[in-house]
Amino acid sequence: MNHSAICKRSYDMELITPLAMHGANPKQQAEFRIASWRGVLRYWWRTLQEENNNETLLKKEETLFGGTMINKQKSPVAFVLEKKMVSAKKENVLPHKQGTAVPAIPSGCSVTITMQARNRHEQLVHTYDLYVQYMLHLAGMGQRARRGFGAMQWAEHQWESVAQFSHSLQQILQQLRVSDAFTFSHEGCVVKRKRDVKTSYPVLSAVWVGKGEKSPQSILVKFGKASHEANGRGDLGCVSQKKWASFPKKWASPLWCTVRKMGDLYYPIITEVKANDERYTNKNYERQRDEFLKIVGVKL
Repeated sequence: MNHSAICKRSYDMELITPLAMHGANPKQQAEFRIASWRGVLRYWWRTLQEENNNETLLKKEETLFGGTMINKQKSPVAFVLEKKMVSAKKENVLPHKQGTAVPAIPSGCSVTITMQARNRHEQLVHTYDLYVQYMLHLAGMGQRARRGFGAMQWAEHQWESVAQFSHSLQQILQQLRVSDAFTFSHEGCVVKRKRDVKTSYPVLSAVWVGKGEKSPQSILVKFGKASHEANGRGDLGCVSQKKWASFPKKWASPLWCTVRKMGDLYYPIITEVKANDERYTNKNYERQRDEFLKIVGVKL
């Protein structure tokens, strides 16, 4: 923070895996968009809110992020992309097979985002910062973000081991005053919710860390293989109706998969988000989820 009329916080990040984010010309080039960054941050903020009243949840959300549903208002905190990022390079987003190549920003590229607000909102900026840090532990961005693409490593996240990663995540949840809802470990399932989920929207349920690999690409292949082999019934997410699925309706996967570097290796991180819905508690879902975790090297 500085002492001018504006307080700021910058995040220098490196892409670990290609980022396939849609821009103005999605078929020709990928483009990093602040609107998408804000949308991902808003989603992950919601995964830590346990609010059964949807109107109250929306009011909190719009106070923090802006909106038009309750009271038309702008967010007091802004994000600025320091340098435009576009790329026409094609990447296969289904690396476990001959998939469709789409425009993507290559891994290894750097991006800097600056958060800023007027000094009177300094405490709010601190809150935002904690949620950004939480998101940068677990999230990816863009197309196939749930399966490892668009993984970014913050320059300040220099973990040497899974234990350090787990401790870092626990500290953020403690500062956000939600850690009492979880148990923590230094390997395997590093975060687990103590009680059943009661909300109608997905909230954080568990976080697993799998086996480290020498390259992030090999983890992307494992994520793709796990999606193909462990989700035959569609219980881990389904983009089209399947007659044999337990719940034959289109729905997003409860498993968010990303990649982070710890020491000299890259590790798969799988985050489960759950709602109070029987789709998340049926035996088929649990069996397919555990098979998915085994394929990506999680010790159960």
